[in-house]
Amino acid sequence: LAANEQSEQLIAALLTLARGERGLDRFEPADLAAIASDVLAARQGDADAARVSLVPALAPAHACGDPGLAEQLVANLVDNAISYNEAGGRVEVTTGTRTGGPYLAVTNTGPVIPPDQLGRLFRPFQRMSPARRAPAGPGVPLGLGLAIVRAIAAAHGAELRALAAPGGGLTIEVQFPAPAGRTIDHAPGGG
Repeated sequence: LAANEQSEQLIAALLTLARGERGLDRFEPADLAAIASDVLAARQGDADAARVSLVPALAPAHACGDPGLAEQLVANLVDNAISYNEAGGRVEVTTGTRTGGPYLAVTNTGPVIPPDQLGRLFRPFQRMSPARRAPAGPGVPLGLGLAIVRAIAAAHGAELRALAAPGGGLTIEVQFPAPAGRTIDHAPGGG
């Protein structure tokens, strides 16, 4: 049963990766804050099991694209931030708008990542050391989670950045293009 479940997860992940790489057929409005709020609520049990605190800072972030793929992007980032963290760590999820477009940032307090390894994180079937993965981590199998994030971001015309903190941890930012006719700057804390 466990092997079948892993196979199903792998097939679903590969289909999502292919769908993201194919591009979008239609664009619908979606609020990244609402999507992130739903994902955080769904992942609270995983965070509790890993002894990781979820810290939302969610301001409206109105994007245009595929809401299902946007939810998968947020879920993969949150899953990754929980899985590659440390007991007692934090996962901060921030949404808002800046430079006229909506953005999402997910930060964790995990281990140190050498800056020269950041690009590798977004390649399919690549993982850093298995020791970095929390035992209760929900993530996508075989190192596909961040490859899927990259494909979904590209399909939405979004810019993806990864920043390693010198003392450990990772921030991944996804800056979406401004929806047509909207250029509002609003971030949590008045930023």
